[in-house]
Amino acid sequence: MTYFSHSKETEHGKIKGSKLLKNHIQGVKEKALKQFYDGVNFNQDIEELRYLVKVITDFHDLGKYTSYFQDYLLQRGKIDFKLKQHSRFGGYAAYHFLKDEDEKKAFIALFIIFHHHLQLIDLDDIAHKINGNSQRIFEEQLKSVKSALKTISEDLEIEYKYFKNILYFPNKQTLRKQARVWVRREQDIADYFLINYLFSLLIEADKLDASETLLYNLKEIAQDWVDKRFGAPGLSGFQDLAGLSNNKLRNYCRAEVISHLQDDDILDQYLFTLTAPTGIGKTMTALDFALKLKSKLRSERDHEAQIIYALPFINIIEQAIDEYQVTFSDEDLRILGHYQFADVFGIQKGSDDESSAYHQKLMTLDTWQSDVVITSFVQFFETVISNRNKLLKKFNHLAGSIIILDEVQTLRLDQMPLIGATLYYLAKFMDARIIMMTATKPKIFRLAEEEILENEGESVYPKELLTSHEKVFSLFERSAIHPILNSLTNEEEKSVQFVEEVFDLRWEIGKSCLIVCNTVNRSIEIYDKIKKYLEERGTNNPIFYLSTNTIPADRMDRIKEIKKAIEQKKAPILIATQVVEAGVDLDFDMGFRDVGPIDSIIQVAGRINRNNNKTRQYSSLFIVDFEECQKVYGQITYRQSKKALKGHEVIPESDYLGIIERYFDDISERSSFRTSREYFKSMKSLKYDSDDKQNDYPVSAFRIIEESDLYRPVFIERDEEASFLREKYLEKIIGDISREDFDRNYKMDFQQHIISVPHYYTDTLLPINEYEENILVVSLTELAEFYHEESGFIRDQETDSIMIL
Repeated sequence: MTYFSHSKETEHGKIKGSKLLKNHIQGVKEKALKQFYDGVNFNQDIEELRYLVKVITDFHDLGKYTSYFQDYLLQRGKIDFKLKQHSRFGGYAAYHFLKDEDEKKAFIALFIIFHHHLQLIDLDDIAHKINGNSQRIFEEQLKSVKSALKTISEDLEIEYKYFKNILYFPNKQTLRKQARVWVRREQDIADYFLINYLFSLLIEADKLDASETLLYNLKEIAQDWVDKRFGAPGLSGFQDLAGLSNNKLRNYCRAEVISHLQDDDILDQYLFTLTAPTGIGKTMTALDFALKLKSKLRSERDHEAQIIYALPFINIIEQAIDEYQVTFSDEDLRILGHYQFADVFGIQKGSDDESSAYHQKLMTLDTWQSDVVITSFVQFFETVISNRNKLLKKFNHLAGSIIILDEVQTLRLDQMPLIGATLYYLAKFMDARIIMMTATKPKIFRLAEEEILENEGESVYPKELLTSHEKVFSLFERSAIHPILNSLTNEEEKSVQFVEEVFDLRWEIGKSCLIVCNTVNRSIEIYDKIKKYLEERGTNNPIFYLSTNTIPADRMDRIKEIKKAIEQKKAPILIATQVVEAGVDLDFDMGFRDVGPIDSIIQVAGRINRNNNKTRQYSSLFIVDFEECQKVYGQITYRQSKKALKGHEVIPESDYLGIIERYFDDISERSSFRTSREYFKSMKSLKYDSDDKQNDYPVSAFRIIEESDLYRPVFIERDEEASFLREKYLEKIIGDISREDFDRNYKMDFQQHIISVPHYYTDTLLPINEYEENILVVSLTELAEFYHEESGFIRDQETDSIMIL
């Protein structure tokens, strides 16, 4: 009998085997072993781990040798859907194959093979899956497999007599006892990273081989691409930094960062911080360091590292992709952008086969087959802390990589100890080098040590790459923060009072101005009143609005319009939410911000006199208090921010670093980091999942952005183009066009018309069509009632929102 691993439909509608099972098993093994990185360190012998990978891949599809699976695959006769399952059969065999040598590795093999098509579950529950029902299934499958034993032993190159002796059902009590001892007495955080790494190697190789997608070979990248674009930096001639232009100061900072590559122990350093003011060129500086570090690893450690660059927001991810592609414009390498709106067909550069099938391109994207990956915090951190099969496919790519994390101050404070500890162990066990960039220096590693690592007997010492960052901060005189927290006293009409008594007294017609609010509702209200204020005075200042209340399709165009208006000295006014706080390259003369976290305030200050115009030294950012900070960030943040600002009439930019450090010290002392500790405990005890996610904090419940059921996705059908996209979405759902066709031609534009809206504003909206209840729609006929071209979704102003982006 011929055994297949996969099948396909012929042009005549018949099903035939498309790949021999033995070829698939061999292909998976070859890919997994090729991807295996010798630099990992899980307190296990490397050759023994390689052997474990070989066993796992050899046995992972053993259950496909049953007639039940072959009948299912080739659609022959009546299908028994219980007996056609194949993962557990191979898991039992691998367990018995290994258990006499190493019971722990045997259990790991069983656990991984069991779940290679599923999500990982709580290790303590695995033995409960091995019950009487699963034993009956195994025994029926074994009867079928017996006729194929000779073929299997030849395919797997295992002696027939020995192979025959490992095919029996495991002892349930033994497995349960072993799991209890492991989880409750012998917890080791290294096991979490080991299991995820081996699981990732298997499922990535399995899916690549099944889809005939090539495993990408990382290319050598010349280390001087940033030098070619901006010139090679040098430290000579920079003894006195005062008075340097922005460009010269950028060159100095890049030169100092790069100089650390000459340190004798640089390849033994794994955790780096890059602390520098906004607008100092951290993106290209970090890339330059990463390229030169990659070259050094190649020459001295014979290792080609993948570069992974993660950022928090979509708009700055897209900007980063553009910047990287410009920098590498003449380099034949593959740059891959992987985030919510990633285009399977359009964003890859250097693809080996531009005509490859859709599913292969999708697999290339999902498994990070590229030299450089630019991705979101959601994709990155929910791969590192995850039980999900789809995400864990790329977990193994973190091994030996160079990881750049930008705008890390945007991470939630309650998660910082967990994030810091996870990054520490990612570097320790998987030989990853991590560069964390920020302008506000959140104490991620210090909190990790205080809350988690000290209890594990660990200490963390990240290396600061810009050692003169305090001096560099002290040089800047671009902006100054002016707390006027008691200026809004009218409880009923705070927006009116802000415009008439605060804005009117401080703004001048010739000055561009940024106003940042904490809530969408407040920002819309301020926008309406400022617009009316300008109309009544007959000024020609253009006014703009920016938040996630407007569709993504408009935001980038709007930022370009604002930038153009600034360059043309039209003194535009922008009312926005926190969407402008990171990576938005705009330069205003002055600004106002509702009180918020000090690091957020400083990020907004980075949009005031951003280009360091000496004629606009100490441009003002006024901080007011609409008493909405606590709704978004909580009481502790609100109180500590007011405390940090209290007593200061003015805070010059040279003092920003000091005030942010004191703020983080104070707020850390008063914050609870229980969720971080609980999630770490789940990682260490291999509690991948739980029925009670709210109280157990299993790995499966971790999200880098707090999920909320208070919001509904709403498609805005604002014009004929949107109507066309809505129709194509319907055609995809009912099967008139394929998913591939939709994704290729329409998906990205479709998603650019979706916003998230609090559910209490959506009661009267209908689903986008009768087949899709999750996405609601504002149709063309409802547009005037529900959507404003400038400020977005029209909200009931009496109901407040805590949507912060």
